[in-house]
Amino acid sequence: MGSSGAMKAEILKGPFDPGGQPDSRTGQPLELSMFAWNVRSGLTASKAVLSDPDRLQDYWVWSRSSHLIKEAERIGLDSQVQYGMWTGYGGPSQWNNAGYDFASAAAASAAITDRLGLFSTCHVGYKFHPMHVAKIGASIDSISGGRWGLNIVAGQNPRDFAQFGIKEPPPSAVRYAICDEFVTLMKYLWTSDRPVDFEGEYYQAYGAFVKPQPVRKPRPVLMNAGQSGAGFDFACRQADWVFVAPMAGTPESYGELAKEAHQRAAAHGRSVRVAAMCYAVIEETDSAADAKVKWLQDEVDDEAVREFIRSASGTSNALDTDDDDPYMGVGREMFMKIGLGMTGYQLFGGYDTVAEKLKALHDVGVEHAVICFLDPLDGLEKMEHHILPRLRGLGLRK
Repeated sequence: MGSSGAMKAEILKGPFDPGGQPDSRTGQPLELSMFAWNVRSGLTASKAVLSDPDRLQDYWVWSRSSHLIKEAERIGLDSQVQYGMWTGYGGPSQWNNAGYDFASAAAASAAITDRLGLFSTCHVGYKFHPMHVAKIGASIDSISGGRWGLNIVAGQNPRDFAQFGIKEPPPSAVRYAICDEFVTLMKYLWTSDRPVDFEGEYYQAYGAFVKPQPVRKPRPVLMNAGQSGAGFDFACRQADWVFVAPMAGTPESYGELAKEAHQRAAAHGRSVRVAAMCYAVIEETDSAADAKVKWLQDEVDDEAVREFIRSASGTSNALDTDDDDPYMGVGREMFMKIGLGMTGYQLFGGYDTVAEKLKALHDVGVEHAVICFLDPLDGLEKMEHHILPRLRGLGLRK
């Protein structure tokens, strides 16, 4: 089946960059984003959030989050990145059990900002069609004047897949093959001045055409955080930003993955920039931050963290672990890293310490830190008055 006058897509998977890759540089040596503002409790799986729900748990509600977004722009952050969720992890804290979707959150944010970059996170494997996301994304990009981008997620939570009528999540390699076709067709739609006929294994489109096309040329910026072999390769073949998340969590381990990302992208004739997900507990002194972290750990939401581990393993059933092991086989340290930041880079400490930790990331090749704050309102205030001035002194911000 073909459409009269349509261009037949000859390329069905990446690397594919019609017109080249978009320029995403802001001019800042270390770019900074506010992350996960759009979901309940963000990256904090601790019952401690119940002590002040407005500040620590339900800051995602628009009456509050709209203020956070405008504050992030005012103090000079480069962008906001939404966390993608469909199913939360429950527990007493109801971790991630509520929040805004990728399209509404970005469109609303575009209407109240003038400069801030706007990144949505979309699980492309949940029966979305590339036409849907290409049209939605191009519309938000037009509304925002070219500030929208997309963080592409393959999905792995069985409960998420089930909500969309998919009883068994596909294997990782298949999920990323689906992503590959999805992104290839989106790139056609965002850059082609003719309708497109696309006949892939997972997606088909006949006479597909999107207007308005994106303001950013040749297309919006794409992010990906795939950490499996298939996911990392997909990111380097099709995305512009690659999130790295080494299990070791040391700056050196981030540097090793950053180097690998550049090498893999170069092998495909492409370039990528490297980003890191961070979780921040910032206080005046290291000892005050340590006390706050201990409080969060003492109140960690065990039920929610265990559900996260189940979803990450690709099963909604209890793992085969010793009933006497409260950490489900991952150990206390990793259990707490999940509860406090979903294993992200830990920006715990006083002002000098946090600035130095960000410098350590930058020194090994991380160009973009997306930061989820325990208390976003307090975190943005401390960024403005204490962290950003120190980063400017270190040559990381202008």
